Amino acid sequence: MARRIVTTDQQYQRVEGALARSVWRVSRIFNDQRGVPHAVVVNVADPTNSKTLAGSILLDRRRFEPVEPDGVEDAPVPG
Repeated sequence: MARRIVTTDQQYQRVEGALARSVWRVSRIFNDQRGVPHAVVVNVADPTNSKTLAGSILLDRRRFEPVEPDGVEDAPVPG
């Protein structure tokens, strides 16, 4: 089984809850003091809105699903 990892520029959408319609792009990855990987995610529709999440949260399919940038209606069109 291939190991899944979080990388910059990946996009995720919350499976349920208040953030379910929002698409989040990974802007930065870092390890905390204990070595646990975290990702700073930025809302694609509102780049002023960002959150820091443990990488394991983004990889949990019960919480987030990966989305392709081309398949996201809210994603800005490259100019």
